[in-house]
Amino acid sequence: MGLDMNYKAEVFVDTENLSREDWLSFRRKGIGGSDAAAIMGMSPFSTKRDLYYDKLGIQPVVDEEEDNWVAKEVVHRLEDLVAEIFSRKTGLKVYPVRKMFRHPLHPFMLADVDFFIDFPDGTKGILWI
Repeated sequence: MGLDMNYKAEVFVDTENLSREDWLSFRRKGIGGSDAAAIMGMSPFSTKRDLYYDKLGIQPVVDEEEDNWVAKEVVHRLEDLVAEIFSRKTGLKVYPVRKMFRHPLHPFMLADVDFFIDFPDGTKGILWI
């Protein structure tokens, strides 16, 4: 039995004008790339317990947000710069698409892609920062 790869990701929500609170609310409806890192114990920003509490809307007893807000803010602010450097170094077109995607066969799987890449052969790639 082979994998059916003839599908396209669904646009779950347009994130262009969402408030941070609304964006976080949509993220709680599934598992994304950052969540996968936490699940595997590889995230410097979140533990499995943090993720569990977040998905259920439970506030942690200790506000751990204060411990890593600087790192999160630095990463967020550097995303555009990293994409620009990548584009200059590779000559590839890099651009954001402000949408959250959902897998059509596994709707709990979400993707909030940082940037897309256009390759010379017409294919597309993803640049996650």
